[in-house]
Amino acid sequence: MDNQQFLDVAIKNLPGGLILVDLRGRIRAINETAELLLGLTGKVTPGDHCRNSLDAHPKIVKVLQDTCASQTGASRQELVTQRPDGEKMVVGYSTVIMKNSAGEPIGVAMSFQDITRLIPLMDSEQFLNIALKNMPGGLIFVDVQGRVRGVNEMARKILGLKGDIEPGTECHKALANHPHVYKVLLATCENLAAVNRQEITTRRTDGEKVTLGYGTLILKNAQGKPIGVGMTFQDITRYIPLPLKAEFIRIVDRFFTPFALSLVVSSLYLGFAEPRAKWISVGLVVFLGIFNEISAYIAKKHMEWAVPVGNTRIITNFIANVVLVYLLGTFWGPMWLLFVLTPVATALYASWTRTFVTATISSAALLGIYYSRGLEGSVGWGQASLHAAFIVFISLFVNSIARLVMQMKGTAPMAKPVQAVPLTPTHTHNGARELVQNKLAA
Repeated sequence: MDNQQFLDVAIKNLPGGLILVDLRGRIRAINETAELLLGLTGKVTPGDHCRNSLDAHPKIVKVLQDTCASQTGASRQELVTQRPDGEKMVVGYSTVIMKNSAGEPIGVAMSFQDITRLIPLMDSEQFLNIALKNMPGGLIFVDVQGRVRGVNEMARKILGLKGDIEPGTECHKALANHPHVYKVLLATCENLAAVNRQEITTRRTDGEKVTLGYGTLILKNAQGKPIGVGMTFQDITRYIPLPLKAEFIRIVDRFFTPFALSLVVSSLYLGFAEPRAKWISVGLVVFLGIFNEISAYIAKKHMEWAVPVGNTRIITNFIANVVLVYLLGTFWGPMWLLFVLTPVATALYASWTRTFVTATISSAALLGIYYSRGLEGSVGWGQASLHAAFIVFISLFVNSIARLVMQMKGTAPMAKPVQAVPLTPTHTHNGARELVQNKLAA
């Protein structure tokens, strides 16, 4: 046989697929192995554009067209396409620029094989996505412009994010309810200095404060150029109790309950209330003692219930205080101090606005009781007004102190910035760092 026949037989019997196209992307030759691997049932006519003949394999078409455009070959590459039965197939391929005798490019050759059995059952992209999804901590990564490129499932759960965040969304918009989080990301994008073992506070969707322990990392491409920032974090609230938690409830229980009890007991023995009012007051005091002990125990055992337990305690004790002051206040002047306890307890847990509202309600209730009990004269109402004003001012004072303590606790001293270095398994959050590095540098 002549050389051409010999060459045709050799191409036909190649163990791998072979596709030859000219620089315009028109197919000049394709062997039987390529047709078998790609499931091409119809006859491929020389001169047909690869876009039409290989329409079921757009990634292969893209490789051929890109190689024709760049006229640069590649070797030992991989892509994923589909077999005729719809199952994924991993293709290992190389491309070569064909030249004529004068050294001018005339076309592209692409040789490939099915290497699915040599590759894990899922491609690296799928594996990476599953790994990121199942990380025990939250992960957010953004590009150097501060646009979100990925948020894993745990991050959405910790921050209470509803729905997926569209890649490319500016982080200050995507994380609008968590300003401390996006400020860390934007600051790291600006100074490109990673930190480790830091803490910030933010709020859940139900308004409860949560403490995050976090670290940041600088993502670099193969050339060492920064391309983004990653932030890994975990909810460490249970390890660092906040004033909202059971610790403050126990403090309130330790000091306020004995004081309230002493007021009531002294009024029962030293005041002149009617026997019926005294028995009702004793019943209320016993109820409050049992209720406060049980609620404090529940808050200690289930710290995630501390906020609703605290709110329930405040409402219950306020109502009981109104009844006690109404029954005993006329016969024992110091009873008005019970109205100080509820807003001061609220000041330890709540915002300035809520504290002010609670204190105002307590003051109004006190003045209402004075009025219903027939208080008269400018001296009497002057003293009553001072009592009401004291309730408001002392509550706001305690709230300011509590917020100052919370700010100092939530703003730990920043560690010395860490120079961005190639990531190794010895770094903190090493798994997340390597995964993200590979994800964005790809």
